[in-house]
Amino acid sequence: MISPLAGTTRGREVVGSGAGGDQTIYLDQLAEQVVVEHLEKAYRSGLRFQLISEELGERDFGGDALVLADPLDGSVNAKMGLPYYAVVLAATQGDRFQDVRLGYVQNLVTGAEFHAVSGGGAFRDGHPLQPDPPPFDGRTIPVVQLDAPTGVDPREGAARILARAEKVRQLGSAALNLCHAAAGGIALQVTPAPVRAFDLAAPLLILREAGGVATDFAGRPLEGVSVRLDSRTTLLASLTPAIHGFGLELLGARVA
Repeated sequence: MISPLAGTTRGREVVGSGAGGDQTIYLDQLAEQVVVEHLEKAYRSGLRFQLISEELGERDFGGDALVLADPLDGSVNAKMGLPYYAVVLAATQGDRFQDVRLGYVQNLVTGAEFHAVSGGGAFRDGHPLQPDPPPFDGRTIPVVQLDAPTGVDPREGAARILARAEKVRQLGSAALNLCHAAAGGIALQVTPAPVRAFDLAAPLLILREAGGVATDFAGRPLEGVSVRLDSRTTLLASLTPAIHGFGLELLGARVA
């Protein structure tokens, strides 16, 4: 339902403001309607939970467990017709990263699926995710993926890392970026300005279950960070501890 409208005037029409604080475009609204319809079916089948979605906010489905839904991660890409956007779902037993039990990300262009179960491993298209680590010579990082808003300051915060990158990408979907970090294609994910922790709940579980490591920019652990819509964090993430540690070294930080 999304891809035919990607890049169209109708798809990018602003229809309101979401609970996450961003403008809601028609593509966001349509994607959320599809997700909510499926969750309503789950409710009618007997499941009980609380929904937190980027557009509508919180909705009570009669239970304590949380379902986090970002129906269209990378919506700017989608509205411009750039083929890199995803649906993102997480299920948790609390409202912190350490409580996330299931993470699911689907690339809505290619159909590629990533998911992870806490303690049960990470998977791509239903098969265990067992990536080869990205190459690392101890001096340069092959591919750095940067998430930073327009402006100079956030990029300056990551300047020492970017100076050691062989290639820099800024792809536009936090969830897909972390999934590709979990698969080894992105050697280091760099997010120097605080972003919504909500967007990271599912893909960070995928990264960790694949054996990766993530902290904030000061090297502090993320387990206790809230995943609700009002929570923000910086991020440094990699499949390999060596590359992650090198990034922290360049920043003058250390793992807490």
